[in-house]
Amino acid sequence: MRDSLVLSLAAALAALGCSAGPGGGTRDAGPGGSMDAGPGGGTDAGPGAGTDSGGPPPPPPDAVPPGPDAGCEATTPVPATIVGDPPDMLLVVDISGSMCVSVSVFPPSGDTRLEVMRRALDGLVTSKDARINFGMMLFPGDNACAPGTVRNGVAPRNASAIRATLGGLTTDMFGCALRHSGATPTHTSLDAARTYYGTIPVNPVGQFVLLATDGLPNCGPPLPDGGTEETVDETVAAIEALFAAGISTYVLGFGDSFGGGGTALNRMATAGGTSRPYNARTAAELDTALDAIAASVIPPSCTVMLDGPSRDPRLFRVSFDSGPLIARDESRRSGWDYDAATNTITFYGAECARVQSGTVTNVEVDFGCPGPLI
Repeated sequence: MRDSLVLSLAAALAALGCSAGPGGGTRDAGPGGSMDAGPGGGTDAGPGAGTDSGGPPPPPPDAVPPGPDAGCEATTPVPATIVGDPPDMLLVVDISGSMCVSVSVFPPSGDTRLEVMRRALDGLVTSKDARINFGMMLFPGDNACAPGTVRNGVAPRNASAIRATLGGLTTDMFGCALRHSGATPTHTSLDAARTYYGTIPVNPVGQFVLLATDGLPNCGPPLPDGGTEETVDETVAAIEALFAAGISTYVLGFGDSFGGGGTALNRMATAGGTSRPYNARTAAELDTALDAIAASVIPPSCTVMLDGPSRDPRLFRVSFDSGPLIARDESRRSGWDYDAATNTITFYGAECARVQSGTVTNVEVDFGCPGPLI
């Protein structure tokens, strides 16, 4: 991925260390595991300690027996969010009858295309929920050639609603074939997407359509065999109209039934201002294509905002993808530094470049124990 920063809220529980006591000191267990108390602590025995034949007084009945010194508590993951306003993306998803066949037509095998697409989109909106304002249109809007309808409007943190809509689709081969028998009215659905975008505020960060389809557009004039003519020219014109309105379109062709449709997909992608179409013939390729598309629309950022109160940066443990700890650099030439005023961590130098390149999957921030980098 070019720029697919995904900020994980789940951070590894790091190895135990020693927590700082008051004034930054540490608590050291004395011989036998007891704590060396300060003045007045009552644990330093004076001369002749232990010679009193009476021995120490018994503890009160409700006293909790002291356990061994546990030292520092385990580190705690700190939920964090990448700073930066997200762009808008309307998913325009093909649920025509051809999506009910298996991913591979020759030979037929595995889940239906619609089931594979459902899982892939579920993963996309879940992983990019904080970075993209998603919405979703399904087309056709009936079991014929009606334009698609927006099932979920574009909104921040919209993954749960979109996942619920996806979860309501019938995706098994037999049920899908009964439920979804329509054609592919891509051009009218994209016109409907442009109309929808005209009803919501313009997002200055960016507005996008992701067209996910498994076949060439049709729903043109009827043909003698009962089908309809292809509408590639009309679809290109609809995408050009979106682009003129400031909305770029990504074209994702899924499956192996496009035949000679490569030229058509290239025309559509070029009209959408995204240079090339994305193609996927397997579930893995579909995931990769969706990640690449998402990475290309997410604005790069090297700053994350931490949840909760400001904290002592000396107790932060920061890493990428559960790798080695990254050193803090208050000169801000490399590594990371913390700004208590905004409760943010920003990466610099090579670490910032890694984040922006998309090679980092998870940025992990823990709050816990000071100590050397390991």
